[in-house]
Amino acid sequence: MSEKVKRAPAIVDFFSRGYRISGSLQVRDRSLADLIYDQTIGFIVVRKAYLSPIVDPAKISAYYTTAVMTKGNLDFALTRTEEEGLRRDQRYTLSHYRYRLSLTVPFFEIQGTLHTSTRVFDPRVYLSQEASHFITLFDVTAWCTFQPELSYKGGAALIARSKVSFLGERLDSRPSQANDQQQS
Repeated sequence: MSEKVKRAPAIVDFFSRGYRISGSLQVRDRSLADLIYDQTIGFIVVRKAYLSPIVDPAKISAYYTTAVMTKGNLDFALTRTEEEGLRRDQRYTLSHYRYRLSLTVPFFEIQGTLHTSTRVFDPRVYLSQEASHFITLFDVTAWCTFQPELSYKGGAALIARSKVSFLGERLDSRPSQANDQQQS
């Protein structure tokens, strides 16, 4: 008799309006990305959550056994692992081309890697035709606008497209295929 393996809770940092809400997310057989991209869900339940201002991450303003994060007010969510940033349809295959991007959302500059099937990256086309309600970047660093020495790092970030005010491909970015990187 096989028993279904219970998935460990995902540890996630949510950023919104100058605050960080950190906690665990019991996602069962779905990743954080599956919940974020699901348009039928308007909020996410966070367990063992604490609230802190982004300019003073060590200061815990409040602690909650359960808190609700509304997706409409979310600037971005940062996961510790890349796996939590992958939707079910991305788990077995990621797009071949990777681009290093920088973008800004309220209070943050974020840099990370976008996986796409487009050989030539055009930010305008990407935002208007390819991006969903959220943009997923991998190997992410987010710097606080007001205190650049404060940074948050993670395996993946799910960024609300509606909150992006600037998006650009970094100069050190060149399209590369996953296979080319393995052969080098």
